[in-house]
Parts: sequence; structure tokens; C-alpha cells
Amino acid sequence: MRFTELLKEKAAGYIERHDLKRRAADFGDEKVHKLVGLLASRVSDKTIPYLNRYDNEGFLEGDGRLLRAPAPGAKWSMGFAKASVVPSEYEGDLYVGGYLAFPPNKVSGFINEPQVRAFAFSDGSGRGVHVFAVIDCVGISNHDIRLIRTRLKKEIAEKNILSLNVSATHCHSGVDTQGVWGDLIEALKKNPKAVKKQKTVGDAVSGRNADFMDYLIETAAETVLAAVDNMTPGQLFCALPNASHFIRDKRPPYLVDETMTVLRFQPDDATRKTVFAVIFGAHPTNYGDKQRQVSADFPYYLCEALEEAGCDAAYFQSDELAVATDRGKFSKPGATRHEGIVHYGQALARFVLDLKEEDFSPVAPLLNVHLIETLIPVDNTLMALIGKLKLVSNNIVKVTNSDRKGDYDLYFPTEVGYAEFGEGLRLALIPGELAPELLLGGTHGEETSYHGTAFHKPPMKDAVSGRLSVIGLCNDAIAYIVPDNDFGSVFAPLHYEEAVSAGRRTASNVVGAFFRCVEEAEKMKVDGTDQRLPE
Repeated sequence: MRFTELLKEKAAGYIERHDLKRRAADFGDEKVHKLVGLLASRVSDKTIPYLNRYDNEGFLEGDGRLLRAPAPGAKWSMGFAKASVVPSEYEGDLYVGGYLAFPPNKVSGFINEPQVRAFAFSDGSGRGVHVFAVIDCVGISNHDIRLIRTRLKKEIAEKNILSLNVSATHCHSGVDTQGVWGDLIEALKKNPKAVKKQKTVGDAVSGRNADFMDYLIETAAETVLAAVDNMTPGQLFCALPNASHFIRDKRPPYLVDETMTVLRFQPDDATRKTVFAVIFGAHPTNYGDKQRQVSADFPYYLCEALEEAGCDAAYFQSDELAVATDRGKFSKPGATRHEGIVHYGQALARFVLDLKEEDFSPVAPLLNVHLIETLIPVDNTLMALIGKLKLVSNNIVKVTNSDRKGDYDLYFPTEVGYAEFGEGLRLALIPGELAPELLLGGTHGEETSYHGTAFHKPPMKDAVSGRLSVIGLCNDAIAYIVPDNDFGSVFAPLHYEEAVSAGRRTASNVVGAFFRCVEEAEKMKVDGTDQRLPE
């Protein structure tokens, strides 16, 4: 029996005992959150600004004007670059990011070196350049992404870069780039004093290594510039094959996004490489929670196999809340776990390379990108504690609560974006791990959801015409995005994700922000003939 079928049986048994189990789980959840909330309340808030003092330097909203159709004479140009984000020298320890461990998983070596890969696109309208970059890491915060942008402030203006979007492949065997996988015991001892003294740089304990992060940010900036500088004209194609046989879902309602989005850029110059961008939702968690050697997991071997075939490539994580790889059928007999991961990545590459020419449709030279800032309420006391202790670099702000005089609520400022490629492909740029049902529809209803209610937002795909794909963990990493009505206790079966989420209102806020972003984009559109190409 397939693993997914076993999970369905387990879930069915849980639903039969739902009321009793839920009451017990909720009781435990309430006690834990009270305890964690008490700890959080005793940590100084001096380093957290009120919203009106929040500095949003580094935000890029995309195009000032969007086009309804390609500009006259428009043609695609694209540039690609990649680089290792591992410095040759650094001080201090590195930790593997992805699984909590006591003691923490210190890095003991490298199976392969995590990369940053960047695409720079221009649709030939003369409006400017859009960059989509991806880093082999578990996640990267909006704070760090804005450091990359501010590092490039001069070049962004000179080269007319309208948006710079950075995402993570979400490999759970990479270096800790977020901070929560270091020595948590030491952090709980030392960070409250450091925060109180407002000396969080150097004094606060975190799983993030300062030298590593400095090198990553600098290398990412340089790679973005290299991609912009080597842009070349060509044609862009898109394929949308069904790739459901590569994945399995671990959480009800057992819905996956079966479609893989494959972009192929064919340079006019025959001496330049064909470039693939693969967008697909599957957790790179294959090495397990004892891993001490760094690996970028299957995305590395997918890209390596495409490179060996003479192409450049990058893998972008999609909507993947509880979606795991189904790699067993792709592993060769007797393969070790590592070999099975390699085989799975190679199988994905073969799948892409085996796509026929008729599977690809030309993408008209039209690229619209629009981003908005939004606030995500931090209802989860664990996330509030992590934010106040400065374990992570995510931005966090205080917003005065009018119902509680002198009190405030905490929010994550983040970004949600929308991109249009040609007339048929749309991308949602989402700052976390999105549940596929929020994109496709099919969320739990009143009869099956944890809270016995419906989710009152339409599926995100209804906001657009054409295919809507997701680039997840894009421009931030705010963790899991679980439908509000099914946001349950972490002590309940199949509700692990709630432990690592901003809170119950995250999904409705993210989905609502996406709909607002699309509505704004539509209002900004002008006819392509209104644009004048540069001479």
C-alpha cells in the first residue's frame, strides 16, 4: 500500500475520534502557548520598532506601468549566472538548517556546494529588467533579501532593474540561513540579556554564521549582476507537464499541484546554452534529521544532470506545504539514501529533457511584475518568542492594539508578488510554504476542517486567467501557510505544520494580499502600443 494511502487511513481514524482527540490536543496546545507566551512577554521588545518607524528600504514594487500586450517589435532577452555560496574561509561553526536537534547538527563537511542561480529577463518593451534568483538553502528572510537589493542600489538604478526576487529551494540539508537550528539552549540563556542591552549583533546566539551570511549576500548580489550583464536575445517557451508521479502528500485533504512548470529559453546565438527554469513543489528533506553533511538535495542533482546535457538550469520551489518526494520508484536496486536522492534528481532531469517540442508553447515577449508589502499577524507565541530573541533575521514590527490600551500586536512585514509571462503563464510570488489547496481550491469544508468551518477565500487561481504557478519561499520565509479553518493543535495528528507558522490568520492574509496585488496590477495596465521602445 502506498504511503499516502496509509496516511489517509490514519486520518480517517482520527476524524472518527475527532471531538475527543481535538479537545485533548487543544488543551495541551493552550498550555504550551501560555507557557511560551509567558517566556516571550519577559523578553525585551526594545529592538522591535513600531510600524510607523519601520524602514522599508530595499523594497522594489516592479513595473510602474504594466502592458496588456507586447510592445511593437518586442523580443525576449535573458541572462543566466550561478555561483557557490560557500566561502573558502569563515570563523565559527556552521549548522545544518532544517531539523531541530539536541545537540544541534554542526556541519561536518560538504557533499556538494549550495549555489545561487539567477535569471534576468527583459521583454524588449524598454521598461527594464526583472530578476528571479534562487538559493540552495532552507529559507532566506526578507531582511536579508533587502540587504542584497540595497547592496545593489546603485546598479539597480543604472541597469533599470525593476524587481529582484530571491527564493529558496528549501533544502533541509543546507547551511542554516535562518537561525533556528543552532544551539537553542545557549540562545535561551544569552539572548534575553543581549536583546535587553540592544546588542544583538555578535552577542545574540543564532544558528546563522555571520561570515557565511555576508558571503552569501555578496555572492548573490554579484550573481544577479552577472546575469543582467550577460543577457542575450532569444525565444522563450513554456511546458506544463503532469508530474504527479514524482510527489506524494502527507496531510489531508491530500491535494498536490500535479503540474510542473518548465520554462525554456533558446538563445538566438547558437553558441549560447539553452536554459531551463523548473518550477515544482516537493520538499527536499531526503537526507533526514541526523544529517551533518551539507547537500542541496535533489535540486542540485536535477540541475547537474541538465548541465551535463549541455544546458543551464535552476529549480524553483512551488506550493509544497506537506508535499514530499516519491523517490522510491526512481532509486536503483541496492542504492543508498544518498544515491537514491541523486537518482531522483536525475529522473526529474530526464523528465524535462524528454519533453517533446510539441509540449512547449512559445511565450510572447511580455513580462509584467508587481509586488506589494503586507503584514502577517504573529499569533503563534513560539514565532513571537523566536522573533523577539533575534534567533532569526525576519523583520518584525509592533502595531498598537486599540482594544488593549497600551498594548500591541506583533506582525511580520513581508512581500507578495504577481508576475505575467506572455498571455498564458502567471506566477504568484509567495513568501512561505503554501498549501496547494489555497492555490487550486479544495480546502476542507465545514464537515472535515479542524474548526468545523469553511475557508472563506476563493482559490488563488481564480484571480487570473491562464495557468497560475507558485514560486514559494520567495522574497521571504515566513514558514507554513495553512488554511485558517484547518489550523489546529500541533498535538493533533497530521498538524505538525502549525508549530512552524506565524498563526491561524496567515493563509487568509497571504491569499487576500495576492488578490489585492492582482487587482492593482490590472489597474496599472496600458496598451503595448503606448510604450515607446528605446532607439
